[in-house]
Amino acid sequence: MAINTGVSLKYETEFGECISQVSGIDLCKQQDLFLGLTYSCGIIFLILISILIYKTVKWKT
Repeated sequence: MAINTGVSLKYETEFGECISQVSGIDLCKQQDLFLGLTYSCGIIFLILISILIYKTVKWKT
């Protein structure tokens, strides 16, 4: 979705603008949302992997 929004920003807007000429959507706001969701999912994934590794190491000792 972030890539799709980036392509839309390039081809559907004038330079320096964020509103799509095709759909009327604020693409900058949409791109910021997708970027935030991506970072959040990455952080949650790393936390879950860390918990799994911690439990595995603790279980073996």
